[in-house]
Amino acid sequence: MAAASTAKPVLLTGGRGCLAGVLRRHFAACGIPATSYSRRPSDGHLALDALLAGPLPADGTLLHLAWSTVPFTSEHNPDLEHDEILLRRLLERFAALPQSHFVFFSSGGTVYGNARDDRPHRETDVCVPIGRHGRAKLAAEKLVEESGRKHGFAWTILRVANPYGFPVSASRPQGIVPVALKCAREGLPLTIWGDGTARKDFLHHSDYSAAVELIVRQRLTGIFNVCHGHSHAIREVIDLVEHAVGRKIAVLPTAAPAWDVHDSLLDNTKLYTASGWRATVSLAEGIRLAAALP
Repeated sequence: MAAASTAKPVLLTGGRGCLAGVLRRHFAACGIPATSYSRRPSDGHLALDALLAGPLPADGTLLHLAWSTVPFTSEHNPDLEHDEILLRRLLERFAALPQSHFVFFSSGGTVYGNARDDRPHRETDVCVPIGRHGRAKLAAEKLVEESGRKHGFAWTILRVANPYGFPVSASRPQGIVPVALKCAREGLPLTIWGDGTARKDFLHHSDYSAAVELIVRQRLTGIFNVCHGHSHAIREVIDLVEHAVGRKIAVLPTAAPAWDVHDSLLDNTKLYTASGWRATVSLAEGIRLAAALP
């Protein structure tokens, strides 16, 4: 479906992060002006303090991706007060900008908890997070919704699945797909949590970027799952990586932590109905494309 309107200026927090980088490159290719902010300015990233204190476009969109932890580090670093403080300060700024659009990137993989009765989670389902990361993201969602409703600016919460397929540092691979690719290429063993039956929703970065672009252009508001809509077991991921690289991987199962969501199933019907967006890259094709990256 064609975009309903022209995008306004876009601002991104967490500019040095992989997912913000994916969006910056996508927006640049689409001719959408995007300004990046980071706690560590330089190399095209402005200081977060400039965003908190400087002038803002009255009708711009802020994509708030800055977050200090992932599920694993959340369990080991439970003090997330600084993330909440930053969020509150940004929301205070947007309280005076009723024509603006605030987009918060939440977690589709952790806020819901495990799927029940094999039914994918919809946005109207009660969230039952089982880990600190999911609980922190859900608390942040409530702050965004309450502030937007109180002050009248447009707000959107994106419960994003597991994006993959973009370049990551060889020293700090993130997610099962790049880790498995590294192990296959280098003949390294792959440690996994559990027996490989845990199911996750994997979203290729091109589909992720296209979804966010439509949300920005159309100024969709509310809560949306941004996901492929079909989950795959970790064992399937490993099989697809082995096929793409042409090498077997020695898998070392370990006990899964209690906070890891075993069955993450997500429904993307709401986003499709609102925008016409659908994920188009299958996991097999996405892994093949990722395997071809240098």
